[in-house]
Amino acid sequence: MNRRYLLYVLLAVVVVATFAVWYFVIRDGADPDGTESIKIAPVLLEPSPQGGVVDVNEIPSGVPLPGEEQEPLPPVRVLPKGSQGLNRIDFNPSIGDIFRIHYDQASRNLFMATVDANKVRSIWRLSPSLELKQVLVGDDQEGEIFLQADSYGVIYAGFAHPGYLYRSQDQGENWELVADDLGETFWSITDDGTGTLWGALHAYNEAVLYRSTDDGHTWENWIDFHEVYPQFAVRYDDNDRRFKLRHLHDVAFLNGRLFVGTGDYTRMTLMSEDKGVTWREVWDEGFTAHVRLVDETGLLLGPDRLQARGMALYRLGTDKAVQVWNPVPYGYAGYTYSMLEIEGMYFAAFHIETTQVEGFEGKTGIIVSPDGNKWYPFLELDAVSNWARTDIFMAPHDQWSGYVTLNGALYIFEAPVGRWFEVHQAFE
Repeated sequence: MNRRYLLYVLLAVVVVATFAVWYFVIRDGADPDGTESIKIAPVLLEPSPQGGVVDVNEIPSGVPLPGEEQEPLPPVRVLPKGSQGLNRIDFNPSIGDIFRIHYDQASRNLFMATVDANKVRSIWRLSPSLELKQVLVGDDQEGEIFLQADSYGVIYAGFAHPGYLYRSQDQGENWELVADDLGETFWSITDDGTGTLWGALHAYNEAVLYRSTDDGHTWENWIDFHEVYPQFAVRYDDNDRRFKLRHLHDVAFLNGRLFVGTGDYTRMTLMSEDKGVTWREVWDEGFTAHVRLVDETGLLLGPDRLQARGMALYRLGTDKAVQVWNPVPYGYAGYTYSMLEIEGMYFAAFHIETTQVEGFEGKTGIIVSPDGNKWYPFLELDAVSNWARTDIFMAPHDQWSGYVTLNGALYIFEAPVGRWFEVHQAFE
């Protein structure tokens, strides 16, 4: 009897103790409002290359948890604005370094000349709905890519080495090979709006202006400026094979006048009022980019020399271009490959040549003007040493915005609006 009583007592003690442990653990783990709170120990990932670990609750958005599949990124996405107010357009997978760009106003398609990781040169098309398509594939030869449209919206694309030139009048769906023996490629083309086009060849010791009189279907070697200016078809010096007048840069046509920029050592902007029969110098710099004034009364011309020349304005009825801004006092580089007009505002992009990236510490970026005469700092950008990355090219986007290439990537920038010019300081 005593043994049975002791057994009951022991059993009762075990039951009470178990209940007490269960009650206090659950009570201590309860929320103040009586709802249950489940605590999960942090899951730690593998140490990062910089050391330390990351708590699962601190994993950045979009990073999958262990054992969880990550959703694939879309082929094209516009990222939020960065610190400089630029929206980067991200491509997945990458389409390579973006070189020249062209925007078609009617279709709102953007065309991009690219060099991918395997050095293959291509033309891509980005639609306004962010659909991406590779519309023309070149080769893996090193050399420049040409991309521009004429006044009708017909697109031309060229690849230096071997010097092919293609033409498309259906937004890149089909291409016609219109030249295959240029050797190099065009720097720029222009046309008179009636079927005659001119192409300036960017070559080594060839200063040739090509012409087409059949809407760009065939091209002829038209004017050799070494024959027009034989005194410049000589070497820099005995130890340099380059000629003083080595190649052509930009070309423009306005109100019956044809303009051509030359380089390297002998830099001139030449103008012809009789479509190439006679020429005269209107600026002592060979322009590499231009933009028409809104009222069609003149051209803004961009320079091609480090810390030596600024932009110039040529107005119809004058014999000389007049400088309107100089980069030297403000520490900017002097190479301008792209100029743009948006809603009556003018933009000019200044960058450093590849050979001078390490030897010049200065500013690169975009400046803006409301009238072509008074200029303001707008965006300061940083270039790198890759040849396809140092150049800055611009194109329109939508109203009050534009595209810009920087370090091989594509961005969208917003143009000044409202009282922007009233609250910002212009260059003196």
